[in-house]
Amino acid sequence: MKYRLLLLPAFLTLASCSSKMEQLNNYNIDATFPQQTVDNLDLKYYSSHKMKTIVTAPQADDYDHGDLAAYLEFPKGVDVIFFDEELKQKSRLTADYAIYYKKKKLYEARRNVVITNDDGTTLKTEQIFCDENKQKIFSVKRVSVAQPGDGFVIDGKSGFESDLTFKNYKFLDVNGVVQLKNEYQELNMSSSVVSDSTNTQQP
Repeated sequence: MKYRLLLLPAFLTLASCSSKMEQLNNYNIDATFPQQTVDNLDLKYYSSHKMKTIVTAPQADDYDHGDLAAYLEFPKGVDVIFFDEELKQKSRLTADYAIYYKKKKLYEARRNVVITNDDGTTLKTEQIFCDENKQKIFSVKRVSVAQPGDGFVIDGKSGFESDLTFKNYKFLDVNGVVQLKNEYQELNMSSSVVSDSTNTQQP
């Protein structure tokens, strides 16, 4: 009887350890922690043997679970350069934070997002998406676009879409401010404003 009583605590201890191990095995650690972290990332993406983008970042965390949820996270900011078919730099995106969804080839950039194209046109917003499959940039947040030289600034209240070169873009529900002889004139436009290359057309 004495031996049976001594064995009982040992059995309970083993049962408790087994239960805890089962809980740990059921816990998806990969969903919480990155598989790897890369410092000072410098990554080049190619399509049809041509370089399409260069991505640099102080830190990149790789969350790859082998499914559509696989993504790269850039918690300390990102710098993305887009190239055309002739390998000329056409536009550049910088942001304080970003995520790249690998399977979807989709970037989401947040906080202090700035996009510039090769003629100096600059877009600023707090959130934007870059879809490599559809070759477009879009946002549902407030955006402002400044064109160099003429002082024309477009303030898009809701809705923006562009190609990856940031040459052809359109807005919905916008305000435009244009500088004329050191004076500013505000233009209120409720319909879309479309830019073709460097020329802005107003309806």
